[in-house]
Amino acid sequence: MRAGHSKGATGRRAAGARSNSATSVIQGPCRSSAAQLPALAREEGVRELPSRGRPTRQSLPESPRRALDASGAKTVPEKITAFAAYLTLVEGRETFGHQDLRRLFERARERIPTHFSREFDKAVRAGWIHEGTERGSYYLSDSLLNLLEDGYASHRSKRTRTSSASTTTTRTNARRKPRMLAVPDDFSGIDQLPASIDGGPPYQQVRLKRDRLLWAIKLAKDLGVLALKTSDVTWLTDKLGDAILSRDITAHFKGLHRDGLANRSVVDNAMRITEKGEEYLAAL
Repeated sequence: MRAGHSKGATGRRAAGARSNSATSVIQGPCRSSAAQLPALAREEGVRELPSRGRPTRQSLPESPRRALDASGAKTVPEKITAFAAYLTLVEGRETFGHQDLRRLFERARERIPTHFSREFDKAVRAGWIHEGTERGSYYLSDSLLNLLEDGYASHRSKRTRTSSASTTTTRTNARRKPRMLAVPDDFSGIDQLPASIDGGPPYQQVRLKRDRLLWAIKLAKDLGVLALKTSDVTWLTDKLGDAILSRDITAHFKGLHRDGLANRSVVDNAMRITEKGEEYLAAL
């Protein structure tokens, strides 16, 4: 009886051991998979989301030639702007100069325009390229950050919708002088406006309208008007010989403010020149 009982107990212990072994084999991979889940979740969390402001690098053309083709540029100013977009979006340049753009014409096997500066100025006047704070430096307009994805089609359609209605008025306004404006109160006691400012070139030698606006703000400051009202800009610049029309002032000021050259009063929204703006004028 004892021998039989001993054999039975030994058999039950062996069976239990086999059962435990089988259970551990089944549960082992499950535990391992469960342990890997947090790690996988961490790996998934590391993936970068595409930027909303600019196109993803994977969607950008890999060469100046492909950038030109993707933009659908036809005119020389459009080609210049397409290369500016390539420098900004693909090469990651904050600013660029004429030589950088000429280099891309060569890389794309495009003939460098004979009158490059004149064609470049057309892109600036169109608002596609803006002048930077340093002499000879420029940057791409924010409105064209998707140029290499969307192309010029959408921009041309906007211009086409407005050009037919504005062609006649634009030609008329180009010849029309601003209407006679009353002397602003801030300048009522001034008998004659000086033709120059301290530490800067004469008004007529300043090339860009944006810089002429800054010049006028500086002149007002020299005359004791610390902040120039928008309504007074047209009067003052007209007296200086080349008026800045009221409809253009906001666009010019945005460029000045973006580069830290001018700011506005929180009280009456009048424009003031900054120390950096005065240094900029002195370097012209």
